[in-house]
Amino acid sequence: MTRLDQLPLELLCLIAIELPNERDINALVQANQNLYHLLHFFLCQHNIQFHQSSALLWAAKNGYADLATRLLNAGANVAAFESPAEVAHTIDTRDLLKEIENPLLLAAQGGHLGTLNSMLSETRSDRVCSPAQLRTVLHWAIRSRDNEIVELMIKNRAPLDPAGDAIWAFSALGVAVASLNDFIIPRLREAGAKSGDSERPSPLANAIFTNQRPVVELLLKQGERLNSDGALMHIARKNDKDLYQLLIKYDALEIDIFGTQAMFAAIMHGHYDMVESLIEKGANPNLTWQFISQDLVDSYTTIGFALHFGYLEIVKLLLAKGVHPDKTDLRLATERNYEEIALLSEFSYDNLPMKDDVSNFVYFNRMARLDKGLEANVMAGGPWTYDTTEVECSEDATYPNERDIY
Repeated sequence: MTRLDQLPLELLCLIAIELPNERDINALVQANQNLYHLLHFFLCQHNIQFHQSSALLWAAKNGYADLATRLLNAGANVAAFESPAEVAHTIDTRDLLKEIENPLLLAAQGGHLGTLNSMLSETRSDRVCSPAQLRTVLHWAIRSRDNEIVELMIKNRAPLDPAGDAIWAFSALGVAVASLNDFIIPRLREAGAKSGDSERPSPLANAIFTNQRPVVELLLKQGERLNSDGALMHIARKNDKDLYQLLIKYDALEIDIFGTQAMFAAIMHGHYDMVESLIEKGANPNLTWQFISQDLVDSYTTIGFALHFGYLEIVKLLLAKGVHPDKTDLRLATERNYEEIALLSEFSYDNLPMKDDVSNFVYFNRMARLDKGLEANVMAGGPWTYDTTEVECSEDATYPNERDIY
């Protein structure tokens, strides 16, 4: 065996080709140092051709930078390991996120910066890593608070936008907010990070949901606006006057259109001052909303909401703001024997026009803004609401996304 290294390389390759498996080839290569150097390139090529470059994953995971470089020189393609889930987080791919075998990610998770850099430095078009793979590593680094790798990914132009248009696909900024990594947010913003168009909740909304007030103010100062009314509804339920004033200060949402649901939420929770302010800022109190509770499904006016939850001072506020009760309000006051029945009895209920529903109101106003070429947000709530004093609100929870997968 010791004389094999004296044979011509072509003949050694023919011998290696005839061996039945990679283990036998590896034994041949390790017979002595000369054979190792002569046949190592062939061994790399064999792994690439017959074992889908599995050695590159091993090298990345265990920190063998030299082996990774040899495999790349032999033709290994980092992008061949790109998962569809890294390209676009769709219904079909999001369950594959935990199955990603990204050699860049393996090297990063193992702290093998030399191996990671050896793969990042590859520039040949048939071997270079993909942008989607870089995004995966960037998101992991943000969650892991590994600022060195975050900087490395930014330097290598990792995409800052979400992987596709699904609502659960987070941008780099969204990942930072969701993982409470506020330290890295200024650096991401400097690099150009912003909210994804379809991202739900948006980074700004998620910062509100998770009570990250400095992040909320930073994003508002830098021009971020809410893309739905869910965060304002959350603020109204919690009666968070400080966050509410921040949204008003930076004009983060059109209160005249999207403050209406928040007003209903504030009524439901008995927040008099919040109701009053939302009406003064333009929220329309002359609407109805389908209400669902454990023993009731009905369409209530703002007065009906206040009566149902027993906030009689808010009833008086709404009447003072010019809200006309309807027959269901009078019936509800009568059933509960409220003293406000006397106030409601003073109104005429003949030929009253039907009040518009919240969802219709928001929809048509939103379409009108779009027709004029103006920005228009989406509506977090639907054609009905439920008793959020009894159950946790779904708007406060983040949507399914790629967090906690690596």
